[in-house]
Amino acid sequence: MASNQTPVEHLDVLVVGAGISGIGAGRYLRSELPSRSFAILEARAACGGTWDLFRYPGIRSDSDLHTFGYEFKPWRDEESIASAPRILAYLRETVAENGLDDRIRYHHKVIRASWSSREARWTVDVERTDTGEHVRMTASWLFCASGYYRYDEGFTPRFEGRERFRGPIIHPQHWPEDLDYAGKRVLVIGSGATAVTLVPAMADTAEHVTMLQRTPTYILPVPKKDVIANALKALLGDRRGYALTRRKNIAQQRVIWWFCQRHPVAARRLIRWVNARLLPEGYPVDEHFNPPYNPWDQRLCAVPDGDLFRAVRGGRASVVTDRISKFTENGVLLESGREIGADVVVTATGLNVRVFGDIALTVDGDPVHLPDRVSYKGMMLSGVPNFAYAIGYTNSSWTLKIGLLCEHFCRLVAHMDAHGHDTCRPEVSDPAMPTRPFLDFAAGYVQRVVHKLPRQGDRMPWLTSMSYHSDVRLLRADDLADPELRFTRATAPRATDDRFVDLPAGPRICYRTDGPADGVPLLLVSGLGRDLTAWPRRLVDGLVDNGFRVIRFDNRDAGRSSQIPTPPPSLLRQLLARPRPDAYDLGDMAADAHGLLDHLGIDRAHVVGVSMGGMIAQTLAARHPGRVASLTSIFSTTGARGVGQPAVSTIARLARRPAATREKAVERHLALLAHIASATFPPDHALERAWAAAAWHRGGEARTRGAVARQIGAVQASGDRTAELRRITAPTLVVHGDTDRVVHPSGGRATAEAIPGARHVEIAGMAHHLAPGVLDRLVDLISDLARASDPTAVSTVDAQVARAGGPA
Repeated sequence: MASNQTPVEHLDVLVVGAGISGIGAGRYLRSELPSRSFAILEARAACGGTWDLFRYPGIRSDSDLHTFGYEFKPWRDEESIASAPRILAYLRETVAENGLDDRIRYHHKVIRASWSSREARWTVDVERTDTGEHVRMTASWLFCASGYYRYDEGFTPRFEGRERFRGPIIHPQHWPEDLDYAGKRVLVIGSGATAVTLVPAMADTAEHVTMLQRTPTYILPVPKKDVIANALKALLGDRRGYALTRRKNIAQQRVIWWFCQRHPVAARRLIRWVNARLLPEGYPVDEHFNPPYNPWDQRLCAVPDGDLFRAVRGGRASVVTDRISKFTENGVLLESGREIGADVVVTATGLNVRVFGDIALTVDGDPVHLPDRVSYKGMMLSGVPNFAYAIGYTNSSWTLKIGLLCEHFCRLVAHMDAHGHDTCRPEVSDPAMPTRPFLDFAAGYVQRVVHKLPRQGDRMPWLTSMSYHSDVRLLRADDLADPELRFTRATAPRATDDRFVDLPAGPRICYRTDGPADGVPLLLVSGLGRDLTAWPRRLVDGLVDNGFRVIRFDNRDAGRSSQIPTPPPSLLRQLLARPRPDAYDLGDMAADAHGLLDHLGIDRAHVVGVSMGGMIAQTLAARHPGRVASLTSIFSTTGARGVGQPAVSTIARLARRPAATREKAVERHLALLAHIASATFPPDHALERAWAAAAWHRGGEARTRGAVARQIGAVQASGDRTAELRRITAPTLVVHGDTDRVVHPSGGRATAEAIPGARHVEIAGMAHHLAPGVLDRLVDLISDLARASDPTAVSTVDAQVARAGGPA
């Protein structure tokens, strides 16, 4: 009986929030970990976070966009202190340029997440905010990029008598589009970044704007346009000019913060002097612009081109420092007895802090009580496995830290892949370590909830750094191995993990399985130098959707499988096709595939091989006919010298020494792709770049010890296999492209002629590359062959499709 239960989707990483942090996380995941599946869950209907939510007049950044922007995407606008619409356009460009549109799922609010150590995964309960539907997902990692405040409501103190006021009372977080304040008296309550933005913006059309503050704030003028930045861009171009400006501004921010911390009295005097110069002569600076605390005990407010001071000097705005006694019908009565008349009141009184989106976290059934947890490297929590978060700096540009955290997170996941771990959990080794508040900041919105927040320690890695340069050392250059970070393996391995088998013949083979355990077995065999992640995700998912249990593996001398300890053939041997006497051959590699099927208890499987993988699949089908239900050979050949030979220009590229760095490996992969790919079916260059970078990390020793040369030697040691191919009895499909420059199309024709009853499909415009444009057709061809060749496959595949809700 078919189950009606909705299948639970599993992803490698779930990112919570599609604001500036979540978009950045998505880009780094896409570029650094391309083989990892991920989604970005956003509770609202649009991406952009703060910059889409707030609509009040004048909303802008209070950090320069050369440091508030992403390191990987230059800020090209001439204004470095930018308006929200410009920032939002920048963010949405980032989404489009990095192919994140289909990764963001709107109206998805994460309610709770439960970690299972046995399965090494999070079970995540999600509410659809548009339909009320509840969805369950699982993930290997949870990455919280939801910021630190509530999106649904801002903070407004209780004001006595506010119901008596005749006009509208507005919080900036919920600004009405139809609010008309032209020619009216506006009272803005508050003195933070929002208030000092609103006052000059509204003063242009209001009769008068009054900023009522309980306590003054440090306010500094900054230029809206960075003259040096614009000159550097004009001289050096966008990318180099942006990089240099970014370094300049990072240093500038650090110097200002350091000066304020080391010399608070001098900093206070300097700020007062700057303010006095911009205000009318005789203005009571000490009453309205002289806070009782030191600079940077709370965040300084920046005003572009001194617009707030210009509004005050021009008489269009004023500042009052006092406390509210109560609201009246026509304004507010202050404790001093003075009454301020107003037609519109704006309560710019701050935010309600909400850490990690108020997600209810449990670990093995135990609730996570945040005040009992200590922050690890400012991105994880003690005792909470596979949970990362992104919270930026409070004393400089937010995004500076987000970029470093995302880089480090991707390195951490790659490190776990490389060492076979699926769980990492920070653990404090010294239980007596003193702790203090996680956000050690005097702002009122932080102090209201400080008792609900995690803690930080007094030493690294438990100290939450607010220094970019310290974090560069900690997060970018530091070793990932740390006695305070425990790596383990789950007791119940999952199908999508890298798994290993030590074969009787010697090599250790790394493999993954996708799809239902009772699906029709289908074995994918990779090509020369390619690991199991080289199979496009879309092809694998398409086969799984058709009911197959897909098995991928790293051939010997590739990916995470064993590197064979024999010397590689020299370049001269490769060019002369004279393998070393101790070379392994395609029969040995086919024996590895045979051993893997034995290990998995699979009697018969449909086998698909690409390029050299096609040769291995052919050899498996010829030598073990009972184990191969059908054979699909994609751009492969027979080994005969007269057919399937690569172009001379291709030989030179394939015979090059391995790249010594990741950047060089990516460059070479893209250059080879430009040579062998097709204009008819072009590659996804962003995806290919990301895959090459991740394959470099995953490949380990395979990239330095002549692994590809030994695989070339295996092909050459096997010689002409035409006679052996005639013994294949499995139903066979031979697929080739007519523009293949690695294996000439004659190789495909010869293969089809040699294998009895083989069907030959030559795709016009296809080259030696599994391009996005051919994947759906390949899935159909492979699935149709399986259905036609194996009656059990027909019933099983159809049953799987029916179970998934598709046509039977």
